[in-house]
Amino acid sequence: MVQSYGYKEPVTDEQLINMIEQGVQSSTGDFLNSSDLARERLKSTYEYAGVASDHLAPQGVSSIVDTSTTEVIEAYTAILSDLFLSNHRLARFVPYDNSPGAFKAARDASDVVNYCIFKKNNGWQFLSSWIKCSLLWKNAVCRWDYVEDYDYIFEDYEEVTQMKLDEILSDTTAEVIGELNYQNRTTSMDNEVNNVELIYKDVRIRKKIDKSKVKLELVPPENFRISRDATEIEDAQFVGIQTQMTRSEIRKYYPDIVDDIDFDNMHDTSWLGSAKYSQDVAARKQVTGQEYWQGSVEQHEVPLEANINVNVTECWIEVDRDGDGIAELKHIMTIGNHIVYENDVEEIPLASIVPIDIPFEFYGLSMADFTRSSTLASTAILRGFVENTYLTNYAPKLADPNIVDFSALQNMKPKQIIPTNGNPQGAVSTLPPETISTGTVPLLEHLQTIKEQATGMSKTVQGLNDTLYVSGNSEQKFAAVQSAAQKRIQHIARRFAETGFKRLIAGVYETMHKSMKRKVSYSMDGVYKTVDMNALPSKMDVEILLDIGENSNSNKLQKLQKIGAEVLPALNNNGAGIVVRPEAPAVLATQIIESMNMDSNDFLEDYNTEEFRKRAMESVEKQTQDAELAKQLQQQKAAAEVDLQSANVQYTIAQAKNTMDDNSRQLAVSIDKHFQEWADLNIKAVKEGTEVPQHPSYNEILMMAQQILGGRPNGNSNN
Repeated sequence: MVQSYGYKEPVTDEQLINMIEQGVQSSTGDFLNSSDLARERLKSTYEYAGVASDHLAPQGVSSIVDTSTTEVIEAYTAILSDLFLSNHRLARFVPYDNSPGAFKAARDASDVVNYCIFKKNNGWQFLSSWIKCSLLWKNAVCRWDYVEDYDYIFEDYEEVTQMKLDEILSDTTAEVIGELNYQNRTTSMDNEVNNVELIYKDVRIRKKIDKSKVKLELVPPENFRISRDATEIEDAQFVGIQTQMTRSEIRKYYPDIVDDIDFDNMHDTSWLGSAKYSQDVAARKQVTGQEYWQGSVEQHEVPLEANINVNVTECWIEVDRDGDGIAELKHIMTIGNHIVYENDVEEIPLASIVPIDIPFEFYGLSMADFTRSSTLASTAILRGFVENTYLTNYAPKLADPNIVDFSALQNMKPKQIIPTNGNPQGAVSTLPPETISTGTVPLLEHLQTIKEQATGMSKTVQGLNDTLYVSGNSEQKFAAVQSAAQKRIQHIARRFAETGFKRLIAGVYETMHKSMKRKVSYSMDGVYKTVDMNALPSKMDVEILLDIGENSNSNKLQKLQKIGAEVLPALNNNGAGIVVRPEAPAVLATQIIESMNMDSNDFLEDYNTEEFRKRAMESVEKQTQDAELAKQLQQQKAAAEVDLQSANVQYTIAQAKNTMDDNSRQLAVSIDKHFQEWADLNIKAVKEGTEVPQHPSYNEILMMAQQILGGRPNGNSNN
């Protein structure tokens, strides 16, 4: 029966207690150890540990359990832990703009959150356990809370002056313990003037050391409760954690309410009732070889009154307590019918991760669920192998009790003499075991293939496939096969990053900013720094530092380097540098440095100041002018080269003409000399009365010369 409440009527304490009880009863979890989820977790635990219990209980001689679940869980845990936790830098906050100040604030926030997770909370162990819980038990839930914790140191002084005491007390963490005993002491100066000085005797100083922090812890799956119709923590009508506290702890942490609690008359706080049996805890104890208490009073001593456990329900529920008609999110803790804590909250400080999600459901599937069929089938086959071998070595025998002594057959020893009564031939016979089917080994190999296909955790991914290294398989081929096999792992890693991990990082930062209104000291890479939490934004977008996918650091760095090496220089070289923003090179350098997980403020100045913008604009203009001048010079150089080539052509033509003129003059001189010689020859012939030889014409001589010169290419050069 659902209880209804009037409009704008505040919910009373009694009604709130009933709402919480209804929320617990209608939630999924380990209610009365009857939850299907609890039984599924129980199976996964036994399969992971290889313990032959529950559904793996042996029915014959062999208790061997196949290790498929162990292999897959450990392989996924190792790979995901390396992706997330290898460099102790998980959180990366997004700057609110491109200024160095924004980058500095984002880096400070990232560093202080990473320090809180990995240094203050042993984050590697916490997060790797969170990942393994999810891979093994479907969903894993963690929580974060701001815990105030202080330590004290004491300093004793036999005597201290007023000035020294004022100096000590100037530290706000120091205070005087007890009463101050003082006396006056006279001191003499060089000029014999006496001064009276106030001296405090036996002073005890206590200094308060603030060790408050955001504490991270895993929520055991048997303690977590969530409404059945919830798909995620944010939209759940009821989210709760059921734990146990001792009466002493309740009196310590809730002194204002403890007087109203009647422990002796509470039905759920008797010793036997409060020590609830948990199947999950029992399974974990069993697989680690520990004894789990079963509630036997005879075997265990009854605890003292202050150490008796009390069941505590801590929940987050939306309820209208002020009667305004609007339900507000409340953080409530109850013990029995008593509300010991109630406070308004903005969000539920819980985060959950699931390896294989089921749409529209909060709980998903674990990797143990994917390997269960393979584990059970392989276990059955392996047990058949072992039992067949056992029966082969220790086969059952048939014996005639009238001839052979049974006790001697059951406890046979070397060189033992077995007494018989009559002829032993045929009195004892062996029952041979049945032959194992020839298809058993191929079936095991087939099951191995099915397991690898179902989980994506093949031998290639684990580096165990020796056949990839044989001749013919190149390094590129091996890398391609391994990269393809990693896609499912990367998908699970991205799901973790975008769901539970991002919620955890954002929640830790907001809790620190809200609760730690002071300067926080931290150390990263061995360097101690201090950041003022009040100077940081109250909220910032967060990314998980996971180096996979398109937006990984390596891919981003390659893109930025391509912009710096190709795009911007090309614009400047083509005289289009005016389109480049003045601060573009500085922004590019900042993002490159940040992509390498280094602080850009160590290398670059603030490029958002007017002075920098002015200098950057002047630099861009100068670069543009230089590029334009270089372009003009290049054009002038090209024009000069064209003119030079044209002049060379004209010069060549002139040289050819001059050569022709010179040849003509030389030819004319030769002709003139020729005629002069013939004229002299003619005169001499007349004087001597001889016949003048026939004078060849010039054309005939020229033709003869051309024939002689033309004959050289034909091999007549020797003529």
